[in-house]
Amino acid sequence: MEKQLTQKESLDIIHAMVQQSRQRVGENGVFYLLWGYSVFLAALGYYFLQQSGFENPWMTWFLMPVAGVASGIIGYRKSKTATVRTHVDTAMAYLWGAFVVVLITVLAFSGIIGYTASYPVVVLLYGLGTFVSGGILRFKPLIIGGIICWICGIVAILVTFENQLLIMSAAIFFGYIIPGHLLYMQRNG
Repeated sequence: MEKQLTQKESLDIIHAMVQQSRQRVGENGVFYLLWGYSVFLAALGYYFLQQSGFENPWMTWFLMPVAGVASGIIGYRKSKTATVRTHVDTAMAYLWGAFVVVLITVLAFSGIIGYTASYPVVVLLYGLGTFVSGGILRFKPLIIGGIICWICGIVAILVTFENQLLIMSAAIFFGYIIPGHLLYMQRNG
């Protein structure tokens, strides 16, 4: 025979679930910080190396596979310690998995469509992922960050490639880094 939960026990369970959900949302801040700082540094590095006349400034993008491996390790460890996989976890995995597929496709064909077209599209994609993540997590700074990325992506279409790198850096700073820190502080605060 099943035991009936008291009202206090039911509220305690609900409270524990809400706390666990908040903890998980805050853990996502690590990914925004990792990718935010990686893209921010690579884009700014590219800009400054290009301005200094460095022959291959694009090499700063080799930071991305390193961030990918680090992200994979963090994600794997998180999955091992997770007791339950929620709908939020599943939605985020599908969203960012689709983001990676489209990003790789855009980058693979950037030689054909042109780099000056590719970078604004990538910034618009950042905005899409960030905006939807903000909606899924119900976290306004990510929603605002996504909108800022969209605005930056539209502006980037209208400027030179060098300025696109600066705009991408700004988009990542406001769309990933600031919300990432806020998410992380929510987890620890």
